[in-house]
Order: sequence, then structure tokens, then C-alpha cells
Amino acid sequence: MTLIILILMVQSSRSQSFTYKEQKELSRFDDFVMMAGYSPFRNYFAVTTGNNLLTIYNKNWEVLLEHKGNPESRAGLFAFSPDEQILAYAKYKYMNDIAIYRLPDLKVVQVLTDPKGWTYDIKISPDGKWLAACSQDKLVHIWQWDGKKYDLKYKLTDHTREVIAIDFNAASTLLLSGGNDNKICLYRISTEECKKLQEFEIKEYLKDVVFHPVKDMFIAGTAQKLHLFARQGPQFHLKTSTETGVNNKISFSPDGSYLVLGSHNSLEILKETEDSYSRYDEIYRHSDHVFGGYFSEDGKFLTSCSSDKSAIIWEIKGVRPTDRSLVVDYLGKELTNAQKQVLKKEVAEQIIKSTDKQLTMPKDEFETSAEYMVRREKLSAVILGGLQKQLEKDYHVKETGQGEVAIPLQNLVSYNADLKIYKIQFMDTEAGVEIPVDDARALKNNASKAAIRAMKSLSKDGFYNDYSDFRLIHPNGKPYKIIPVENPFIPKAKYPQGRQKEQKPDEKSPVPETDKKPATSHQLYALIFASNVYDSYNELINPVFDARTIAGELQVNFNTYAEIIENPTLNEAVGKIREYAKKLYHENDYLLIFFAGHGTYDEVFKEGYVVFRDSRAEDVAKSSYMSHSNLRTMINNIPCNHIMLVMDVCFGGTFDPLIASRSRATDIYADISDEEYLARKSKFIT
Repeated sequence: MTLIILILMVQSSRSQSFTYKEQKELSRFDDFVMMAGYSPFRNYFAVTTGNNLLTIYNKNWEVLLEHKGNPESRAGLFAFSPDEQILAYAKYKYMNDIAIYRLPDLKVVQVLTDPKGWTYDIKISPDGKWLAACSQDKLVHIWQWDGKKYDLKYKLTDHTREVIAIDFNAASTLLLSGGNDNKICLYRISTEECKKLQEFEIKEYLKDVVFHPVKDMFIAGTAQKLHLFARQGPQFHLKTSTETGVNNKISFSPDGSYLVLGSHNSLEILKETEDSYSRYDEIYRHSDHVFGGYFSEDGKFLTSCSSDKSAIIWEIKGVRPTDRSLVVDYLGKELTNAQKQVLKKEVAEQIIKSTDKQLTMPKDEFETSAEYMVRREKLSAVILGGLQKQLEKDYHVKETGQGEVAIPLQNLVSYNADLKIYKIQFMDTEAGVEIPVDDARALKNNASKAAIRAMKSLSKDGFYNDYSDFRLIHPNGKPYKIIPVENPFIPKAKYPQGRQKEQKPDEKSPVPETDKKPATSHQLYALIFASNVYDSYNELINPVFDARTIAGELQVNFNTYAEIIENPTLNEAVGKIREYAKKLYHENDYLLIFFAGHGTYDEVFKEGYVVFRDSRAEDVAKSSYMSHSNLRTMINNIPCNHIMLVMDVCFGGTFDPLIASRSRATDIYADISDEEYLARKSKFIT
């Protein structure tokens, strides 16, 4: 018995080890790839190349932006803000300028030109408050974010040669700088001052300095060694050195248990030990010099960059995500802009700590898929409740009684006199208010006396709140309805950017209110799931294109309300089907449900499965897939009399249990006519 337990313990330990497999290669570039990596919530992916090309993709790998700066400036550098609203790009047009891209609309809102030489490194602090850059001019420039732009705050002059590396600690209170003067400087940074605390001498040629993402320690990488410095009392001291040369940049995994660095033609992986980092593995895939690697914040992906003009994205396991990523995963929906703003490291840590651990457990072998989905929905509701409490605190939302809350008005953006619409901002969310010219002029002159009101009501499950009926209360007392771009309190489904129909401020939802229709009318609905992109499966080309084509045909020629869900996760798909199951339908309504993408089949249990974006390739229990039997149960509980299901997925035919139970080569309908087939199927509601 002891031996069996020991074996199980060893296997369990190994299952948590770092593993990787190639997921995607980006190789269409004309020069070496300097940097490549995901944004914090994986809605964007950026690449910079040696000829100074910046490419930004969305989550479906569609190119959103390509910018070509001066090729003589060589490869640019970038940094994402933690709320995913900003990308800072160094060497925008010249060797020293920094462009500030606003990611939602991909506009350059500011260009910083303070550095006077070649830019070597650029970082945005984890709290989003600071932007730092170091350059050939021997200086470190630090800008402070004021909510709209970056203002130059500090200029550090302690280095005597080029400064080639900088980094912030996880708390955004400390800053490291390393230069070619063989010196590392440690600063404490605040809005009051940026004070040098310590100075360290490094004998070898310095390549990078990075803080540990969790612990009070940092690593200095040189051409010959890794030097680990740890806090002892009020100061940092050299703890250990490891004989490992660094080519360029060093990156920690989100939990700090691994770090990666370029090593000639390979990506070297080091694992954290008790007092150091030791070589764990090497990835030999590139055919030329590897500059380094970058982890995604959720611990699911690692990207390697090389002078062979390619970037490789690796799917990884064994790395714990950040608490921020866990919150997003448990929520199962796309964060609003306001939620991204408040989800700081310490907030996420507190939400995770206060959440019932029974809700966050993986699917149990004795738990049905339906039970698991109910538990996940409860977890999502609990997480949302925690986020809403933080939103009310950070944005100073106050209850005024009778189920109403008061929200501060942040800004009057602009007024369109032709449309009589004032664009305003509250909770970092833009909104439109239809208001006459005279009242708009009076509002601008007395904006401080205006207020925003909304109705707040507890959800049915009691875990979070619904916020609705947003109104601007004019200084003259008149209320005006507000149409926000998004409800800042309620997360949205993870739809791909730029592909959903935008709703105008005065436009009602295209979904008909079926309970108000005469019984003789009918409405056509289409719910279309299409997946090109997967975390664990190879990518496809046609599904999303097919879905958009079908939806367009149905909308234009058949007056159908068609909704496309592109590249959904399992939770998103189930949530959308549940949404349609809650609608009211009349007896003549029709619903088309369409699945396009990967599918799989279990020969042992004679069960087919739909594969989703987050379905895991090695998931024996198939808890990350949707079984055909579970899908049948869900569809049969949609209260619509006429439902047609199309399964454009592998083994989709096994959705019929009779086919699944027999050889798939047997056509059980071969001997009946079309009329008989239709008559047999029409006996059933769906």
C-alpha cells in the first residue's frame, strides 16, 4: 500500500510539471522578431520585427494594425497597460519616440519624445500608473498617467553610460535600472518622489534586470551569469549566482516558478529551486538566434522570438495563472472597461481568497456535466458580486434609497448639435445623452452640479446586482436617459472585436419581444457557433467565414435575427444556449442552431462531443467539451416548437443516438423515402 501511495504521489507531482507543445507559428515576417506576446487578458497579440514593423492581432488572429516606422531604428519595443487600454510602442517613427496607442480604437493619442537616444527598454507598471523608458542618453524617463495622457514626472541621472534595462516590482513601488556602466540602481517611486535606495555593481556585461512577480527578489542577467538578489531586512542582497549566459531578455512565468531566456538557437527554461534557478529544459525549434520568451498572464501560453523571422506560440501546462486571470476565468465573461480598471493585483487576490473553494474545484468524476455547469454559474455570480463591490468603492457609487444609486459624472466629452446628443463619460465608460441645445449649453456651464442615477436591484440568486435605467440629472432637475456603450457593472459575452453589430444610442435591441406578438405571426432566429481558433487543437479556416455567410443570407433574404458566437469557450456556449432557453416563443417561431468547428467521438462510450476554444486535448473526462447527450438535453428544453440543429463538426452525425450506437458507416435511413424521414422527425418538437 505504501508503494502504491508513493507512486501516486510521484505521478501527481509530475502532472504539475512544466510541459509545452507547439500551438502556432507566425512566420510571415521579413526580418527578425524582436518581441511577441499577449496582452493581459489575451484580447490582443503584438509583434515587433527588425525592420521596425509593429503588428497587432485580435484574439481571432485577424490583423488589426500594421505600422512601419523607420527601418534604420531597427526593432521596436512595446508594453501593454494592465487594463489593456493602452499599448506603448517605442521607436514609433524614430529611434527615441514612444507612441501611446489607445487599443479600443487603435488611435495614437500621444507621442513622447523626451528620450534623446536609442531606446533600449520600456515598461508600464503593474498598477498602470507609471511608464518608464531607458535609452542611449544615460537617462531613465518616467511618466505618470493622469487618466488621459502621460506626463513626464521624473528623469533619473544616476547612470554614466547607456541604460539598457528597467523593471517595476509587482506592487509598483520599486523600480530597477541596469546600465552598461556595470551598475544596477534600485529606486522607491511614488507621486511625491523617486528616491534611490541602493546601488549594485555587476562585473559582467549586463543584459536584463527583472523583478520576481510574487517574491521580494530580482534577477540580473549578464552574458555569463544569473545573479539573484533577495530582500533581507530593509535592503536587497546578492543571494546566489548561476552560470547561465543571457542573450537578451529574461521573463518570469506569472507565478515566478519558471523563467525563460534566449540561449543561441534555443529557448532555455529554468525552474525555481529553494535558493536559485536551475536549468529545467530547452526548446529547440528555431533555426537561428533566440532573443527570449514571454508568458501570457493566464499561464497558458509562452511565445518565443527569433532571428529566423518567426515567433512560436507554445501551449504550456504546470504554471499557475495570476489571480487576475483566475477571476476572469471564473467569471467566464468579458470584463467591462471599468472592471478592468478596478481589477488590480490586490483586489483579485482578495476576491480569490474570499471565494468558496468548493466552487472553484475542477469537475469531480461523480459530478454530472449539468451539475458542474450549475456550480460554474454560481461561481461566476459570486465573482461578479465581488467585482461590483469594488466598482462601487473605487468609483464612489452611493446608494440614495429606494433602490437607486448615485454615480459621479467624470467628463463631458463633446456635444453634437445636429443630433442633439452629448457624449459623456462615467466610470471610464462613454455614453450618449439626448438633450436639447439650450439644456446642453447649461449643462456644460454647470457640469459639477449634474448627477447620474441608476436603479440597483439584487439578482434572483442574491450574489450580484443588476444596474439599469441610467439617467443624467441636469442641474435644472430634468432627467435625461443615458445610453452607455456598455453597462460598467455587468460583464459582456466574449464576442470578437469589431465583428458584432454596433447598437446606436436610440436603437432598440433587434431581438423581438415575443410575448407581445400576435400568435399568428412568426419570428425566425438563428444561433450560430463557429470556431477557427483553439487553445489545444489545430486551427481551422472555414467555420467563421461560413457562419458569417450563412448569417448574412438569413438576415438579408429571410428577415432572420441571426447571432454569431465566434470562437466561444464551453462556458460561453452554454451561457448563450441558456439565454435562448429563457426566451419566450410562440408556436410558429423557428430557431436554427448551427455548430461549425472541431468535433470528436469516444469509441468506448459511443458518445460524440463538440470541441470549443478551451477544450483540453488530454481531458479524459471530457469536462471541457460539450457532449451530444448534454447538448440534446439543453436543446430539448428550449421552449420553441420548431428547432433545426446543424452539426458541421467531425462526428456530428453521431448526435443521433441510433447512429452513435451502430457503425458510423451504416446509413440507417437508406431504406426510407424523404417523406418518411420528415414524417418521422416531425413527430418530435425539436
